[in-house]
Amino acid sequence: MKANTTKTMTKGISACGASLLAIQMGAACYAPVAAQDAVSTEGLDQITVTAQRREEDLQSTPLAITAVTGETLEQQGVVSLLDIGAIAPNVMVGSQSLRGASHGGFFIRGIGQDRSGIDFDQGVGLYVDGVYFSRSDSSLLKIIDVERIEVLRGPQGTLFGKNTIGGAIHYITKSPADEFSASFKGTVGSYDRLDIIASANIPISDRLLARATFGSLNRDGFLEHIVDDDAEGDDDTRVARLQIRALPTDTLSIDLSASHTRIRNSGRAFTVDFIDPNDLFIRRHNTNPAVDFVFDESFVSPDSYTRTGGDDTFYDYDGYNLSGIVTLDVSQALQIKSITAYMEADASTQNDWDGSFADVFNTRDDRELDQFSQEIQFSGVLGDDRLQYVTGFFYLKETPSNFNTTVGAFLPTYPDAPRIRTLDTRVKSIAVFFQGTLNVTEMLALTAGVRYSEDKKNFSNSQNGVVRNPFRPSSASWDDLSPRFAVEFEPSDNIMIYGSVTKGFRSGGINATFGSPRPDFEPEIVWNYEAGIRSDLLGNRLRLNLTGFYMDYSQQQLTALDVATNTVFIQNVGKSHRTGVEVEFQAVPADGFEIHGTLGYLDAEFDDVGTATAVTEDSRVLRSPEITLSIGGSYEILLGDRGTVTPSLDFNYRSEQSTTSSDNNTVLLDGYGLLNGRIQYRSPNDRWGLALFVTNLTDKEYFIGAFDFARREPIIGVSQLDVGRPREFGVTLEVKL
Repeated sequence: MKANTTKTMTKGISACGASLLAIQMGAACYAPVAAQDAVSTEGLDQITVTAQRREEDLQSTPLAITAVTGETLEQQGVVSLLDIGAIAPNVMVGSQSLRGASHGGFFIRGIGQDRSGIDFDQGVGLYVDGVYFSRSDSSLLKIIDVERIEVLRGPQGTLFGKNTIGGAIHYITKSPADEFSASFKGTVGSYDRLDIIASANIPISDRLLARATFGSLNRDGFLEHIVDDDAEGDDDTRVARLQIRALPTDTLSIDLSASHTRIRNSGRAFTVDFIDPNDLFIRRHNTNPAVDFVFDESFVSPDSYTRTGGDDTFYDYDGYNLSGIVTLDVSQALQIKSITAYMEADASTQNDWDGSFADVFNTRDDRELDQFSQEIQFSGVLGDDRLQYVTGFFYLKETPSNFNTTVGAFLPTYPDAPRIRTLDTRVKSIAVFFQGTLNVTEMLALTAGVRYSEDKKNFSNSQNGVVRNPFRPSSASWDDLSPRFAVEFEPSDNIMIYGSVTKGFRSGGINATFGSPRPDFEPEIVWNYEAGIRSDLLGNRLRLNLTGFYMDYSQQQLTALDVATNTVFIQNVGKSHRTGVEVEFQAVPADGFEIHGTLGYLDAEFDDVGTATAVTEDSRVLRSPEITLSIGGSYEILLGDRGTVTPSLDFNYRSEQSTTSSDNNTVLLDGYGLLNGRIQYRSPNDRWGLALFVTNLTDKEYFIGAFDFARREPIIGVSQLDVGRPREFGVTLEVKL
């Protein structure tokens, strides 16, 4: 049984005293200097987070959390957040077909978002080193100089930033350290892949530390065109990051970060799997005297890796991020932290819904993004270390804009003049929060917290220079009070049992539609009832974590299509629920031999759709596979004074899933499993290493997204499938100084 001082360290404020929730915007324990340590034992490593001189154990955290180090991500073949579903149960990441190849649709326990409009908030919060990112542009971040990735499942209503109703993904980079080090990693592989990642940790003095990181990731596309030399699925990403840590005094730290991300690719890798020449747009195209060819079934893709082509699709992104975190330790009873961040980006996407040189329905979006956020936190311990608390406030302002150009057979001016739409929005969000954990006894702790949020949104839009719906109110606001209650019981040092009730909130929005006005869509509310067991068994050789949950979800925001006017809008769907179980295990049967796995079961159903259209109580809930599964292992072979060789295999599977929220255009994707393999050599002093790897070892054909505008709705006439990557081989050389 733990002593009371240890209990204090590990109990925590659910996001403060809890190990891996000690993160970003709302977590008082997170700091860029927090180091994740792996304490060697005869069996499993104890993963801890060190923050402000206090250690928290992952296994003492009363939340559903998966945390994986950068090294483990590489071993399992995770190269971007698109693959993050392979490491956590009931987590699904797919493409967002309305935007480019770097946009992710994150879903946790069947809650997320199916589009990326600037008038629509995300359902899963994405955080980078403590900073919340509102938009999904470039959200499929590459794994570059990463300390760890944390996936928090379920609403994080009390201590996190806005709109984490489904959960949160935290991308944590390596921080400046007090010793010099440098590393270089180069990868060559299939499709002319050439990745270069370099970093240097430079202690300028005892009180001034710096870390610089550069990454250049390049590879050609795998989905070829027939009529031109283009291939989609390519990647040209560059990332530069500089971090400075200043320690003016023993109680004051200042952490500054600046980064730039540049992305260029050919857009989504998709095939055309079905064409209906009788649908409206294709009929208008084929009967237009200005068009000298017929668009018909001959433009269907011959296989999963080939398309007719001739279209000009692309995705360009240039973004800058600045952040500063100032931490002052006043006393054991009070720490003050300020988190300030600013980002701006330009993103352009061109989509071609017919996938050919025809102009049946082509769109381009030019988007400008900017975001400023400020959070102040006050935290500490009171009452002989029996009460831990965190409180503070959060502010966010963003003014994104979108310029859309559409060419298609539905336009009266086709094929001469495009339709041009503009949308400008302004979002302000404020919140105040408090959460405290009382250690009632050495074995029992109680947590209570609350967050008050208020969001205000404004918009203005026009079409071909004409302001639409000028008499409609252009602003709206919503507020909410979100509580959390948890009880935590530790009958022994290696077992923790918890139960919690948490409310999640996602703010409403304004339907910036054209033509007939649509009503504003209301906020979403979810109540999450959760219980779990965290255990380290068999002499610390088996870690087994079990979680069960029930989520009562109301006013879910889903995209809908008005077939009569070809208008996309957001509607609220009355009530639904999520019921599920999550299992995570890790075992060390023998020294050097490690196996791990996850299993997620999810039952997501609509209970009452209310006035929603194109969805019924029998509809499939989008991005909610019933089963998600992963299993893998590695074996470290000692070569004496010649180093080590470690082969590893990892398999992940997700069952069938629906791709959109509307029965009019969804596709039910088949379930699929992917097998990745790796064999790695490490030198005796770990100064260099060489790894051979293969992803999608069985060359499985699979799809990560889809839209069907042909079989159930009579407008565009084309169905598309977003293709997953085929089998790829590679070699990685890493050198450390």
